[in-house]
Amino acid sequence: MIRSRVLVVEDHPTSRRILETMLMKSYDVIPAASGHEAIDKAKAQPPDLVLLDIEMPGLNGFETLQILKDGIIELAVPVIFLTALEDSKSRETGLEAGAVDYITKPYNKQELLIKVKNHLALYEARKEIEERNRVMAREMGMASQLQRSLLPEDFPTCDDIVFSALYKPVSPAGGDFYDVIDLGRSKIGFAEVDVSGHGVASAMVGAMFKMAFQSFARTTDSPAELLQVINDQMFRVLPDSDFLTVFYGVVDLKTLELVYTNAGHPMPFLFKHDLGEVLELGVGGPLVGVVRGTDYEEGKVQLAKGDKILIFTDGVTETLSGHQTDGQEYFYGVERLKQTLMDNVDRPTSEILPIILDNLEAFHCTKNFEDDITMFLTAVV
Repeated sequence: MIRSRVLVVEDHPTSRRILETMLMKSYDVIPAASGHEAIDKAKAQPPDLVLLDIEMPGLNGFETLQILKDGIIELAVPVIFLTALEDSKSRETGLEAGAVDYITKPYNKQELLIKVKNHLALYEARKEIEERNRVMAREMGMASQLQRSLLPEDFPTCDDIVFSALYKPVSPAGGDFYDVIDLGRSKIGFAEVDVSGHGVASAMVGAMFKMAFQSFARTTDSPAELLQVINDQMFRVLPDSDFLTVFYGVVDLKTLELVYTNAGHPMPFLFKHDLGEVLELGVGGPLVGVVRGTDYEEGKVQLAKGDKILIFTDGVTETLSGHQTDGQEYFYGVERLKQTLMDNVDRPTSEILPIILDNLEAFHCTKNFEDDITMFLTAVV
C-alpha cells in the first residue's frame, strides 16, 4: 500500500522531531527546517499534505504557502498551519491564503492525527472524483465524435427529392440520428432513429444500429423486412432497458411511391399538397430491440410534387412551455408542430426546419432543451 507523504515545515528542531515521531508510523514524513528547504523538498517529492509553521525566519508560513501553491504543489493539496497564534486575524489570513485548517502549539497528538487523516481522505476522494471526471470527459468526447460520425455529411442527389435535417443534442453525445442511403434500383431509403437515453451508451447503440442498417438495407426494398432483421440483431446485444424508435421509408424515384414502417417513433407528418392537409404515418410495429421475432407492417403512400414529410423525435413535441401562468406545464405538442409546418410549408425546404426550431425556442423561452431535438424533412420538388 502506498503511504501518503506529509511535508512537515517547522524551524524548531524539537517541535519538528515531535511531529515526525507522531506521524512516521502512518506516513512518509518529509522534514523541512525553513520555507526555502520546504520549497526545494516539495519540488523533489510532491507532498500529499503540508504541515506548515507560520512563524519562521526568512520566509514565513504565508509566503511559503504562496510559493508552494504557485505551481510547486497541486492546488488541492491540503495545507494545515502550525501556529502558537490564537488571534482570528492570523486564522483569516491563513484560510484566505489557501490553508484548510490550523493546529495550535503545543501539539495534541490525537488532534493532529485526526486532522491529518481526515484532510488526506478528502484529498484522495477529490483526486478520485477528478480522475473519474477526466475519464468521463474523455469518454464523452469519444462518444460525441462517434455520434457525429453517425450523421451523413451530405445527402444523395435526386432530381425529385430534397432532404433537410436539423439536429440539436442536449449533451455532446445525444441519442438521436438520421441517415439516407441510395439503395440502387432507383430507390432511396431514409431513416430517423431515437436511442433511449443519452451519452456514451446511446452513441454505441446508435453506431451498432447504423452498422446493421448500412449492412442490410440494400438486401431488401421492404422497410418491414429490414426492421425485422435489425430488431433481432439489436435484441441480441442490447441490455434489457435499452431500445430504439425508428421510422424508415423507401421512395421509388421513378413512381414516387413511399413504402414505410414505424417502430414506435412519433408519427411523422405527410403534407399532401393537393389536399392542403397533413396526414400522419403511423403504420409499423413496436420498439426495436425489445422482443425477438417482432413483425412490422408497412404503409404505402403515393407522393406528388409539393408533398413534404416531416419526421421528428419526441424531444420536439415534449418540449415544455416556458410560460406557466397557472402553474401547469404545457407541451409543444403534435398539433402546434403540425400548425407550424402548415404555416411554413410553401417556404424553401432549407428554411422550414430552422423556422420550426425558432418557434420551439420561443415556446420554451430558452435555447436549452431537456431532450435531443431532431427533425428530418423530405420534400418532393
